[in-house]
Amino acid sequence: MLTVNYITRPWFFDISIEFIREFKNLVNLNVIIIISPESAGYLGISDEDAAAHLDKTLKLGDVLKGELYHRLNPYFEGANVLCKFEQHKESSYKNALGWHKLLRNNPGLLKADLNIIETLSLADWYLLLKLRNKKIYYIIHDPQPHTGEGRGRTELINKLYFPYLQKFITYSEFSAGLFKQHYPDYANKVLTFKMPIFTSQKLDIKIPTKKVRTKKIVFFGRLSPYKGVELFYDAAAHISKTNPDINFVIAGKAHEGYAPPFLNNNPQPNIEIRNHFIGLEELAEIMTDADLCVLPYFDATQSGVIMTCYAFNLPVLVSDCPGLLEYCFDKENFSFTNKDLQSLTDKMENLITNEALVMKNKQQIVDYSSQNISLVNSKLILAQNTNT
Repeated sequence: MLTVNYITRPWFFDISIEFIREFKNLVNLNVIIIISPESAGYLGISDEDAAAHLDKTLKLGDVLKGELYHRLNPYFEGANVLCKFEQHKESSYKNALGWHKLLRNNPGLLKADLNIIETLSLADWYLLLKLRNKKIYYIIHDPQPHTGEGRGRTELINKLYFPYLQKFITYSEFSAGLFKQHYPDYANKVLTFKMPIFTSQKLDIKIPTKKVRTKKIVFFGRLSPYKGVELFYDAAAHISKTNPDINFVIAGKAHEGYAPPFLNNNPQPNIEIRNHFIGLEELAEIMTDADLCVLPYFDATQSGVIMTCYAFNLPVLVSDCPGLLEYCFDKENFSFTNKDLQSLTDKMENLITNEALVMKNKQQIVDYSSQNISLVNSKLILAQNTNT
């Protein structure tokens, strides 16, 4: 049986643990979760605990507590899980010393048959140096920056480290195409996973029964320039003029430096703005109470929000970005023309009044869920390592 190291960060937790849950049954799996003070909240770790854990390596049971541990532990049970706390953007002596101690205390890690890395960071140069001559697969989520985003440090480490990697893994065919275009020297090394539904995001909660004929449409996710939230707001404002029984929610913390006008001046009583980090309980309340989620992204390689919605069996209306359409089961009715306010408004109004279309889409979500995509992805990795 193969021994594999899987190295990830909380930023990718929702997608990585779906893979880990299946993969750990097929290999001897070591999981290293690299946690910074900035990312600790994604695991429900308080600021105080994150500060106390800094520069330490702990077991999962020492990091996750109470209900959170009992809910997430089944995803990891059977794997050897280490939680390494460090400063995310440091290339410091402390980080190098931390990796030296971790590898010294776990000598088997450097003897693994395969390393799957979900993040490359200059802060982890010591680990990357130690692994450079090992078999490494790299999961790359965004082959190029989104609109309004830059990442000079990422491009630097890609240039330095890509020559040492045997395979590159993407989560959509569109993302794979972008990668091949952006990094043609590595085009023949790409594997493509399918995105799993994010089952760990779903909490079962009770919500008050909605009034008859009322509907709720939501935008959920980090508020960034490329996500088209201002377009959603304009569509919601237009629909509210003639549909007072439709309510809208914009939920997510605005990216630093991004301040659309409605954040400080929202005259629309039917549009609720929640400009803060959305925890799991609040997420469950929003998703359970919603009738439709809208992703008006200007560009996207894929979207975890879609798979979060699907965990709640919530239909999603997307812009016609290829990366979003790949996971849209009814492109005619559940997609709209990118950046087109009229197209978005028309599709929202059609779906909110067409129960048959919505129910058909819900069944398509159930059918996709039954495929166990993470097991399919796991077997793809095994096939690569059986043939080499």
